[in-house]
Amino acid sequence: MRAEQCVILADNPGALVELCGISALERLLRTLQRRGLKRASVLSSTSEPITRELARPSWARAELDVTVHKREAGPVRIEQIVDLWPDNADVLLVVPANVVCDPLLLQLLLSQDQPTALVDSAVPTRIQQLTASAPETSRGKLCGPALLHRKWALAQTGPLEEVLRNGLADQTLTALDVAAQPLYYSSMRRKLRAYWFPVPSPDSAKLAKHALLDATQKGTLDIPALVHGPIEKFLVSLLCNTPITPNQLTIFANIVAWIATFFFVTGRLGWGLVLALIVGVLDGLDGKQARLKVETTKRGRLEHWFDAFFEWSWWIALAYYFRTSGQLPGAFGYLALLAVAEAVDGILKGSIYFTIGKLVDELGPFERAVRLIGGRRNVYIWILTAGFLLGEPAKAFVVMAWLQAATAAVHLPRVAWTLFQRKKHAPAS
Repeated sequence: MRAEQCVILADNPGALVELCGISALERLLRTLQRRGLKRASVLSSTSEPITRELARPSWARAELDVTVHKREAGPVRIEQIVDLWPDNADVLLVVPANVVCDPLLLQLLLSQDQPTALVDSAVPTRIQQLTASAPETSRGKLCGPALLHRKWALAQTGPLEEVLRNGLADQTLTALDVAAQPLYYSSMRRKLRAYWFPVPSPDSAKLAKHALLDATQKGTLDIPALVHGPIEKFLVSLLCNTPITPNQLTIFANIVAWIATFFFVTGRLGWGLVLALIVGVLDGLDGKQARLKVETTKRGRLEHWFDAFFEWSWWIALAYYFRTSGQLPGAFGYLALLAVAEAVDGILKGSIYFTIGKLVDELGPFERAVRLIGGRRNVYIWILTAGFLLGEPAKAFVVMAWLQAATAAVHLPRVAWTLFQRKKHAPAS
């Protein structure tokens, strides 16, 4: 029994406060669409500005059917929620639009089987300034979102906030505690506490923006990516205030990458490497922009295939140039070594990911250390750049191929041992 509809509590000015280029209401609607909800009823005491906001075109929430309902000024009452309750729904998500909430928390809330409210019993010190205005309950800070069941809601009367507090106190309402959730975020490959906070005041806006930007950064990085990360965050902090979409950033990065291919195949290695280094930063912008502004799409997953195409165009172009220029007669042999080693490493990584749901780089401290300097595109470009500056780019290409072979060789025993242990301790069928 999963909620497919929701009631959004949206009043001006809170719901219309902009953060990272979009209003809190727009951010919430985009998040709800990506969590699988189909319809949303917006309950507002300031319906005119809310309606104007919803009238603005937005492809990122176009699949969500939204209607606005006017209410009298004052605290929202549970009876007003019940009056909007769809006839065909037993479960309803209620979310205030003046709260910025991690999509993961809404996903967890939607998966609950009982009437549940989102609370936080241990707000981290670094965001206490942001959450100070949130109501206190017997179970911690009341975050705002709640998953209600019709039978429970019909038995309640009074202001919604009071009803939720009482439900948590008498335990007729389950508390979903943010502080009790696992920190490891598999899709981000890092430990990351889910965020939530009421829309910030002007004094706290910078802290709120920092919290959102930090949540866009994936973990388990190589050395070049550690350098790229702060640059990407800075650029995205500017790009988020523009209408530039993640797909446009992907296209731009690919255009630059293929220009680099042209430079490589024609022997203008300096220019090619400059563009390849720039691509190392550009390639991280689309994903961060998509996560920051909640503009992720299924088509966005194709970006990894585009990356693979231009990446291999670089290696093929370099092998061609080194072979035809006489700098490395065996260049295509090293290209074959690179291809075979990368294929083997890909199989090893896939066997771990599809078995235990983690990257091989996340298995332990040693693997994370290998990731820092192991065979990857950004590391290769740095090696090639060093070789070019030292006057030995062809030798750098050789080092690049052998580094990938060494990376696969290091991963092989670790993957074999991990799969053996998993099979050994698997319950008998």
